[in-house]
Amino acid sequence: MSIDWASLALVTAVTVLGTAFIMVICSWAARMLDEVHIKRSNHEVKGLHAAELSAGVLLFLAGLIVLYGLWLIIPYFH
Repeated sequence: MSIDWASLALVTAVTVLGTAFIMVICSWAARMLDEVHIKRSNHEVKGLHAAELSAGVLLFLAGLIVLYGLWLIIPYFH
């Protein structure tokens, strides 16, 4: 029995980079929503809708990535 170390390293790299990418997307969306909250509390209205829409798109993208990962893991869906 032998271990394919290159494949193991590839799986590790994709997992770490994929997780970091999802965390960056979610953090960026949370930052946008926090700025929207701050602007609303200061009664500023410029750019609120665009920031909310962008944050929603980023969270939707993160959700799609997670669902794709689940689709890859669960053999019932193939």
